[in-house]
Amino acid sequence: MAPTENSEVICKPVAMYPDPFRGGDNIMVLTETFVWEDTTYKKLVPARTNFRDQAKVIFDANLEEVPWFGIEQEYTLLSGYDKFNTHPYGWP
Repeated sequence: MAPTENSEVICKPVAMYPDPFRGGDNIMVLTETFVWEDTTYKKLVPARTNFRDQAKVIFDANLEEVPWFGIEQEYTLLSGYDKFNTHPYGWP
């Protein structure tokens, strides 16, 4: 649990792609997460679960290599509920 006086997590966009699921003008945005270093709120530091900054240093140092890695991303499913609002997209 984050302390109440410093619990904000700031998302900074790093890449944007057309949404392959919804299509149209919809987009998917990948972000990095940051927290304030302390309660002076002057400096952002990567959140403890944000490893993108470390990965970028490694990837940039080896541009001739093609990295293989798994990405865990958070996502939200919106709309498409049945008439009783109990099952998204008709799922059981």
